[in-house]
Amino acid sequence: MRAGTAPRILGLVALVGAVIGLTGCEDPQSSARSKPREAGLASASATAAPTSATGPTGTGSNPSGRPGPASRPPSSRTSTGTPAPSTPPATVTLAVVRQPTCPVRGTPDAPFSTPGTDVIIEWKVTGAGGAALAVDDPTRYAAYGMYPAAGQLSLGFGCGTGPGTTTHTYTVWPAGIKNVSKTISVSATNNP
Repeated sequence: MRAGTAPRILGLVALVGAVIGLTGCEDPQSSARSKPREAGLASASATAAPTSATGPTGTGSNPSGRPGPASRPPSSRTSTGTPAPSTPPATVTLAVVRQPTCPVRGTPDAPFSTPGTDVIIEWKVTGAGGAALAVDDPTRYAAYGMYPAAGQLSLGFGCGTGPGTTTHTYTVWPAGIKNVSKTISVSATNNP
């Protein structure tokens, strides 16, 4: 018999004995005859060298120096079998923090004048690392530039010179996502 065959045979015999013991198909008449043999199998399996993937040195061999079976990587499935939760869809929140005012221009009859005030908008984007902004062009992605995912911006509010109101629109997209956006319109009364 070759030198490495004895431990393999003992391991195989122990495995067969364990299978027979687990199945419960033992013949009651042969039960008494097989007891000594089963005891021998138990002691043989207890003395067989363990075959683990990592031995005491962590080199992938068992204590006998022979390579052991390859270790199986941990399973990536969850215990319930359900898929990992998906990321929520991208959203945009956009609001006006300060309403603009149009400037009052002095005339010879009414010399009083005041400057206008800028509009301040505030946004928050989820599902993206930044935000794209457009002013008065809601179809042109990032026409006014790229910004952080949350922030405020003060923008000059150009007013008309005739009677009525002036309106500007502000559009924000999540960075890299052109099919999700929020547009608001802001108006101020002209002071001709």
